[in-house]
Amino acid sequence: MTTGALRHRNEPHGATSSPSSSKKTTSSKLRNKNKFSNTSTSSSNRSNGSLLFAIVICIVLSLLLIYFFVALSFVKDNNNNNSNNANKIKNDQLRRTTTSGRGGEGGETYQSTALYTQKHIPIPLSELIPNLQSTKNQYESMKMSKLKSKRKLFKAYDRQNKVQLEKKRDKAGKVVYNPITSIKREDLTDMLGLSEQEIHTLSNMTYDEAIQGRERLVDILNEAGIVDIDPIAISILPKWTSVTKLYGEKPVILGLERCEEFRTKFPIDDASIENCKLPNNKHDKAGGTRWQVPWGKHMLAERRWTNTAGHDFKVNKTNVMPIVLVRDPYTWMQSMCKHGYEARWPHKYGSLCPNLAKKKLLRNGTPDMIKLKIAYKPPAEFKSLAHYWGEWYKQYLEADYPRLIVRFEDIQFHAKELIETVCQCAGAVPRHDDAIFRYVVDSAKWGAAHKSSTNMISAMVKYGSDEQRFTGMSEADFLVANEVFTPEIMELFGYEMPPSYSDVK
Repeated sequence: MTTGALRHRNEPHGATSSPSSSKKTTSSKLRNKNKFSNTSTSSSNRSNGSLLFAIVICIVLSLLLIYFFVALSFVKDNNNNNSNNANKIKNDQLRRTTTSGRGGEGGETYQSTALYTQKHIPIPLSELIPNLQSTKNQYESMKMSKLKSKRKLFKAYDRQNKVQLEKKRDKAGKVVYNPITSIKREDLTDMLGLSEQEIHTLSNMTYDEAIQGRERLVDILNEAGIVDIDPIAISILPKWTSVTKLYGEKPVILGLERCEEFRTKFPIDDASIENCKLPNNKHDKAGGTRWQVPWGKHMLAERRWTNTAGHDFKVNKTNVMPIVLVRDPYTWMQSMCKHGYEARWPHKYGSLCPNLAKKKLLRNGTPDMIKLKIAYKPPAEFKSLAHYWGEWYKQYLEADYPRLIVRFEDIQFHAKELIETVCQCAGAVPRHDDAIFRYVVDSAKWGAAHKSSTNMISAMVKYGSDEQRFTGMSEADFLVANEVFTPEIMELFGYEMPPSYSDVK
């Protein structure tokens, strides 16, 4: 018999209500319950493990953060301490009295402190130049009254006092400087660069004809020990009127008003003069003289405290009085065209130089200037070659320490008077016991960096006229030059203002 199917409310669909199926169902429930219980326990264990792991990670991170902040604080404090210590050391060095030289037999120690700022402070030209010009004029008027009573360092010239710098050799024994006592006809090509045709054209020149207007220059050559001079060599010398037209009658020296300050506040420790020595400097085999300032002779003055040349790191820079050579900017640019040293700008000697600006002007009528870079470390950049000259000398004009600025051309035409004044300024005495001034007649520069054949005679010819002063200059170049080499600057240094471009082209 078949019966209808009845469903238990607690049974799943399709389950048969019978004693055997009920047993199976109960057993299944138990297994499911145990399974659920095991699963819950496992999940709980995993949750507890994750929580523990998270807590450990948090603790580790916290420790790391604490260590990081402690370390950061330590480094910061340490840096601050180092910075404070460095500043303290620097300030101590500035305040500290430094031994820089020794005195006479008693061994007296000369001492000085750093009196000047170790930072270059620019001054506007509109303020700088008038002040310097006023000081220059005042000092020149006072100087004339004092010169008569001041004892000369060097003996007056007579025919017995004709001594040149002695022969010099380099470390390899090669002769790099030779005295010149005569200029004969066979020397004219090698010494003065005259061609055979030029020599032939002037061959009938007499001594009396050649010397007219050149007596002063011949006297200088005689005093330098050159007594046998061919008339042709004399005839190519500039006339003295040409020299004075360019440079005036007397040498120009800026900074003489600070000589006493240097002599009294500093030990006489450094100078840069061949004919003089500093008598109190016993520790220096060169007698206190140096061929360049310890921050480098070509270096900008603003880098005085940040740059050190060669082996001069032990030199007390405060005790150095720079002797700065300025040169007529127009002839200086011509020289830079031949030998640019560390200057980098587009140019070509003889065809594209000094190349201060492109030949075509800008739409507003101003020159399109050509930038120049100097291979310093770090490098320096200027608007043009002319601006390099202007900024380089401006920085020495701005200097707050004693310095002398002398003209390169005065070494050619007023050497003895110039050097004597500089030596007196520094408190120096003649290097040689006979107190006779030694002229440098052969090339004054020797070595691999200076392959020059210029000598005293050829330098007089070169710098005694304006024949090549404006070679290669375009109208745009003149516009740039006039902007930098202003009448005030040229007057301060005693250089002749150039004519207009139309007069020289």
